Amino acid sequence: MEWTRRALLVGAAVGFSGCLSAGDSNVEYPETTTATAADEPLVEAEGTEPAVDEEPTPQQTEPAVPNRELATEVERVYGGIEWFATDYDESIATYQRVLGNAMATVRRVRNDAEFDANSLDLVRRSTDRAVATAASELGDHFGIPDQMRGEVDSHVATIRRFGNRGDLDRIDEELERLYAYLRGIRSDLFVRRVLSDRQIDADLYRHLHDDTLDPEDENDDDDEAPPGLFEIYHSAEYAGYAYSGPRYVERDPFGDDQDDDENEGQALLARQRTHFDTVSEPTDRTGFAYVVSYGIPDVANQPTDLEPLDYPHTSLFVQRYTDVSAATAAVRTLFDTAVGREGDFSFGRDRWHRVYYEADGDVTYAFLIQAGPFVLVAAPSEVAWEERVDWTEPLDRLWLWRP
Repeated sequence: MEWTRRALLVGAAVGFSGCLSAGDSNVEYPETTTATAADEPLVEAEGTEPAVDEEPTPQQTEPAVPNRELATEVERVYGGIEWFATDYDESIATYQRVLGNAMATVRRVRNDAEFDANSLDLVRRSTDRAVATAASELGDHFGIPDQMRGEVDSHVATIRRFGNRGDLDRIDEELERLYAYLRGIRSDLFVRRVLSDRQIDADLYRHLHDDTLDPEDENDDDDEAPPGLFEIYHSAEYAGYAYSGPRYVERDPFGDDQDDDENEGQALLARQRTHFDTVSEPTDRTGFAYVVSYGIPDVANQPTDLEPLDYPHTSLFVQRYTDVSAATAAVRTLFDTAVGREGDFSFGRDRWHRVYYEADGDVTYAFLIQAGPFVLVAAPSEVAWEERVDWTEPLDRLWLWRP
């Protein structure tokens, strides 16, 4: 459910132009150069002024970072989205390959007739390599490395304990358990359910979600913030959900449900492009992302066939530029061309410009802010800012409202 109201944007652009005349002039000027005869001696002036030290060249300073704290937060969010869009597949392939190598080592040790300290060292080194790979490839996004560390250490400690006792049967059993554990977390099923890039329950969700409680809500007896569900799209043509709840969303992100012929997901993506095309400035931009935030109910009230579009939602547009100066230039270009502004509005601690612009023949009202090398536009609607009623609920689920 999105706020909509048609209104024609009528306006005229007025400017000044002029040029300097070019061509020959009928005014002649005398020559100003003077020549010194070759045999004329050069004489120093009697009152030669003392030499003056040159002033040191002022050092260039780095440009100030607008909304530095917000920029750090956006970097985490956008960086996570971009990782899923560009690096996820390769990282998962590396993770599964190294786990496969560890499994092969465990199987080889288990099949050997004898077990000694070298055997234990082989298991230790191969599983350590698997944990280290999980940390380097997935550790910034999923919690699997810490979980692996605990499980592997427990198995290896058990193998060592029974090795000291010479209990080969118990060692064999523990090696089998370790092998089964590695096989489980390497499986495609585990990747789809726990390490998914389609329905992400990982750090990206926690960076997007505002998990703070509203201190002014006296009727809120819960000790948890309302849940979030975010539909994300990256300019590298990646789409996914960020959601930590128990439901499986049948409709593909920004795509279609196989049981639905209405193509609602594709229509949603088309609306993002319509809403944000006017405030899209490609010069020196490295990428962009759409985030649609949904005001879904608490888990207990979520239907098994959860369809996010059944709930209030609003959008966030994030553009990343090569540096702060490029983002500043992009904002200046927008304000000098197609985007008007009128006052400001506070999301949490940050003050955003209230902006308006034409989108598909209608006036669209939204909010814009620069945060370091990022330019963000939020909550586009054909309803003017001052006429919106109870419009912030979906946006409340985003981290933007954190104090």
